[in-house]
Amino acid sequence: MAIWYDVSDLTTWTLPHLTGIQRTSIGILNGLIAKDARPRLVRYDSSRQVFLPIDATELPAAVQRHIPTAAVAGGGESAAVSKPVLAALPAPNRRRRRFFHRDRLLGTSPAAADLRQSFREFKLAARQFRRKLARWSAVRCTEAVPSARSQASHFGRTTVPRELPHAVADTGPLLAGDVIVSLGASWSIGGHAEAIAGLRQQGIRVVRMVYDLIPTLKPQWVEDTSVRLITNWVRRILTESDHVLTISDFSRSEIERYCKESSFGVPPLSVVRLGDELASADDPHPPLPRFVPQRPFFVCISTVDVRKNHRLLYDAWSVMAARNPQECPDLICVGVPHLYVADLLREIRQDWNVNGRIHFLQGVDDPELAWYYRHCAATIYPSRYEGWGLPVAESLGHGRLCLASNATSIPEISSDLPIFFDPLDVHGLVALVDRTLSDPEWVSGREAEIRSRFRSTPWTHTAGQVLAAVEATLKDASLTREAA
Repeated sequence: MAIWYDVSDLTTWTLPHLTGIQRTSIGILNGLIAKDARPRLVRYDSSRQVFLPIDATELPAAVQRHIPTAAVAGGGESAAVSKPVLAALPAPNRRRRRFFHRDRLLGTSPAAADLRQSFREFKLAARQFRRKLARWSAVRCTEAVPSARSQASHFGRTTVPRELPHAVADTGPLLAGDVIVSLGASWSIGGHAEAIAGLRQQGIRVVRMVYDLIPTLKPQWVEDTSVRLITNWVRRILTESDHVLTISDFSRSEIERYCKESSFGVPPLSVVRLGDELASADDPHPPLPRFVPQRPFFVCISTVDVRKNHRLLYDAWSVMAARNPQECPDLICVGVPHLYVADLLREIRQDWNVNGRIHFLQGVDDPELAWYYRHCAATIYPSRYEGWGLPVAESLGHGRLCLASNATSIPEISSDLPIFFDPLDVHGLVALVDRTLSDPEWVSGREAEIRSRFRSTPWTHTAGQVLAAVEATLKDASLTREAA
């Protein structure tokens, strides 16, 4: 029996940094390698409609940087017993550093600020165009398959059929009795879901991940194309997997409710706790970042997205700036702008009361981030809806006070170490910011308790939970064969 680890979505990764799903996929892969599970990498080739082995050195450089070791992928017997080998790491990206040095040379004039902002908006527009083009292409490819339209309507209760008439016969290097673990964002890969179903029909066990049901249950925060595409993808995972993983008890309850409302059975389902260890957490002297605030500051680490609730931060900082401009702290928002936030960003940029207090940064690497963690007054995480909420765990891992939303899954990270607030309560957040700045003894006491009680979760722990799901899947398969 071999464990095949699906890296299909990582093979075409183009950003210089990883986002949540990709970080999780790589974290679990590294955990499996550390536990000597000997996972073998595999990717789906859309042109040949088959899964093919891949070596870690074939992955993009931005992905390789996060994989200290990787299993040798291959179809032969020797590959099945190969030890993990060290992947070649690319040289550090100096081009981005040079860019930020040039950025400083532009100066601080309004014209320079407009130029920098225009360049950021151009990059964002280009990324969004590429993303939307890929999603449009994936939807068109899906609609081109006659059976795809009949599999599941977006709001309907039609069950996705388990037996597909067009099952993929070619299983590539995978053999009956093997397990494929597919945890990535594969919804935009044409033919991937059909190929997974074909593997399963050939006796290969399938373990997959549903992180959350945000596109399906909260379509107001997602593009229409993504709602349709991801909802169909989720339904196929829930009906065409031997075991499904998710990342919180909250997500599990949402999945169980959705299955019931959709009139199909809940699959074997396990919750795994995501790893949250950062290599930079132990660095006592992290390097200076590109932007060093000159007054007390708070940090929010999150994609700039409607559901992440940066609007609440803007409103809270507007209250504090109007009350006492000189005493208003800085806010560092680390994250890439995503959907439906252009108007909010323009408001902040044009609002002279707060535009010198709220700062948006992108492409912040771990050493820079460690400096912000070490020197901030506290972190803030105001999200309205999460499958997990990794920045809260990372803040606690750094021993820092975290002002966190009490919504959805976030309290599962730690029920009492963050200071929680209602994500719709502007004045409640203002009161917590005020106390953080005015009561250093309270902050010191809270952070001492965090350091003494919070234990970061290593990715080996998460990988162990994934292996437990794999073992349960194989046990179920064995019992099924015996019963037959």
